[in-house]
Amino acid sequence: MRTPKYLTVAFAALVMVLAPSTAYADGWGDVNCNVNPNNPQCDVVVVDPGTSGGSDGGGSLTCKLGGEVVPCYSEAWGWLGSGGCYYGKDDGGFLPDGWYVKQCYNPATDELTFGGTVFLTDPPIALAMMVQRALSQLNIPKPVIASNPGLDKPQVVHVPVWWWVQPGLWKTHSATASLPGISITARAEPTKITWHGGDGSSTVCHGPGTPWPGNASPLSESDCGHTYTSTSREAPRGKFKLRAVVTWHITWSGGGFSGTEPATTTADEATIEVTEFLPVITG
Repeated sequence: MRTPKYLTVAFAALVMVLAPSTAYADGWGDVNCNVNPNNPQCDVVVVDPGTSGGSDGGGSLTCKLGGEVVPCYSEAWGWLGSGGCYYGKDDGGFLPDGWYVKQCYNPATDELTFGGTVFLTDPPIALAMMVQRALSQLNIPKPVIASNPGLDKPQVVHVPVWWWVQPGLWKTHSATASLPGISITARAEPTKITWHGGDGSSTVCHGPGTPWPGNASPLSESDCGHTYTSTSREAPRGKFKLRAVVTWHITWSGGGFSGTEPATTTADEATIEVTEFLPVITG
């Protein structure tokens, strides 16, 4: 989903305003607001005062059309969008993804006009506000690097290193924003960890890695690790910078609507020394 260009964030309040100059930009409504800027359907405002309604992201969301307060969401009509139109799903649930029933409301005449079925690439503005509310509450954890040998001990060239992060990170994390009769849930699912070893290498793992079991051979390899072939002697301060970057797949759904957000990442880093065994000369 692309964030609408008429979305503004100010302090604790989120306000979405569809101004005359941009009212026809998404092409959903039937009114050309550049020609008829005073048409009531060109004045769409969505205000989110915050999530003070509770940890589930509840609380009020106010929508105005032509200066009049109207429902942001109606079970019968769907979500308020531009041009004074609502977008919802059919009763039987036969419409494929991206297709919605369109109904346009004129507050000046109190008339509701059926607009057929349409395909939307972006959610209606009221729904977009709820999606942003749910996304803002996602608590995506930062990875915590662990390794064997430990991070406080020298790594040795040609000896496999085991890497892993906390197992509890590797699950889907979610947050829900609610209005009476409707909830939107945002989800973050880990897809991969990219380990940058500091020596120019990168290793991609599709899981959290396996903690060192304690009784494995020192030369055994893990499902997520690396074998250094050069020391960190020439690196800044004699240490490599190890970095773990987790990539998250972000989605949202609710009320028959769903969407995908750009992927995001969280990361952790540490410095490690990589050395080599020196021969012991006796006699």
